[in-house]
Amino acid sequence: MSAKKLRVGIAGKRGLSFVTGLRSVPGVSIDAYCELDPARRAADVEKHNIPFSTDRYEDLLDQVDAVVLGTPMHLHVPQAILALRAGIDVLSEVTAAISIDECWRLKDAVTSSGRSYMMAENYCYGRDILQIKEMVRAGLFGELYYGEGEYLHEVRHMHHTPDGSPSWRQYWQVGQRGCTYGTHSLGPVMSWFTTLDPAERVEAVTCLGSGIHTVPEYPHDDTTLMLCRLKSGKLIRVRLDMLSNRPHLAYYYSLQGTAGVYEASREGTAARVWVGENRPDEKRQWRPLTDFDDFIPKVWREHEEVARTTGHGGGDFHVGREFALAIQTGSPTPVDIDMALEWTAAGLCSQISIENGGTPIRVPDFRDASQRPKWLDSP
Repeated sequence: MSAKKLRVGIAGKRGLSFVTGLRSVPGVSIDAYCELDPARRAADVEKHNIPFSTDRYEDLLDQVDAVVLGTPMHLHVPQAILALRAGIDVLSEVTAAISIDECWRLKDAVTSSGRSYMMAENYCYGRDILQIKEMVRAGLFGELYYGEGEYLHEVRHMHHTPDGSPSWRQYWQVGQRGCTYGTHSLGPVMSWFTTLDPAERVEAVTCLGSGIHTVPEYPHDDTTLMLCRLKSGKLIRVRLDMLSNRPHLAYYYSLQGTAGVYEASREGTAARVWVGENRPDEKRQWRPLTDFDDFIPKVWREHEEVARTTGHGGGDFHVGREFALAIQTGSPTPVDIDMALEWTAAGLCSQISIENGGTPIRVPDFRDASQRPKWLDSP
């Protein structure tokens, strides 16, 4: 039996990083590409052999069954809603939305359309992240109760376009306070917690900042800390820093459970693990994560060589592939609408918290229809 055909369109040049993963699934084709810059559009079409291109998003939707949104953050929800209403499945870059209002409207659109939605949280697909997930599933860490994620990535060069004007990142990422770009840190840690308890969720956040030191013209704190209290009372700490003068450390995570701990690699140190029985006065020794390479998932091993030619250590490959497989088989998407909105809304609620001195702010439960604001139905 031949594979189900799936015509995919790419909106925005960032979405091209998923092409290799999408095309790795039999039956999937990249049929259309939308990009405003004509020179860039022509070069990308030739490089990736895409038959149709346009600078008009609506024209793209006429050509495809699914769309990848690799556009600026403030376009994600409007473009996703247009696609969903046209009966088109959506893979969207992070974050899912730029306001709680948008979160609910996107949830409505997914629900009413019956189409699939996935957030392209590529950090959930790093090799170490998937390896730790399998170790969690096997019970090596016992009961999980604390995790950390850090995204320390000085990207000031991205805050202006080539002509010197402000980019969308200057407004939506560093033009306001709070954990404005936190899903890369929160998502992977939440994927570990929900492996053992699928009902686990972020219930409330509190957020504080270090103050402004490096770029005085931006209101964004150099370092922002967001504490996430889970429904179970467990804790996740997220650190975001996109301004400080320092080397990048965009992939740091740690995990603590009753029977073990994981700490990711930092400069000069390898990723390490301790697991074992909690005996009194036991001398505990770290072990390199490589001692547990048997837990690297088979799908990663099978595609590692080609995956590493894509972005984010292979994460982009697996996002594209997992999305295509879910659409073809009718399976739930791995980072579905509820996960996407929860992880996004944690950051949005942190913006309220930080402006109120770190006051804890409850995160809406988008799975609970009774929490949906009634005013959304107003004309």
